[in-house]
Amino acid sequence: MPKLKDVDINYDQIKELVRQLDFEKKMALIREVAGERGYKKNFYNYTEGLVKKYKIPEMSEKELDVFLHNN
Repeated sequence: MPKLKDVDINYDQIKELVRQLDFEKKMALIREVAGERGYKKNFYNYTEGLVKKYKIPEMSEKELDVFLHNN
């Protein structure tokens, strides 16, 4: 099977395929992706970038919860 970076990907098609999965299959897919090596580090770097981009101030867990639900 060719590597994805060597293939022209249509992400809209992938998104549509995932939407058609039943809930249990979506959760299994999420667990598998989140369990990949390096996922936590990449996710942390991504969210850290969002914090800088949108200038989100440092806040407690409770403050963050309120912030996320209001925005």
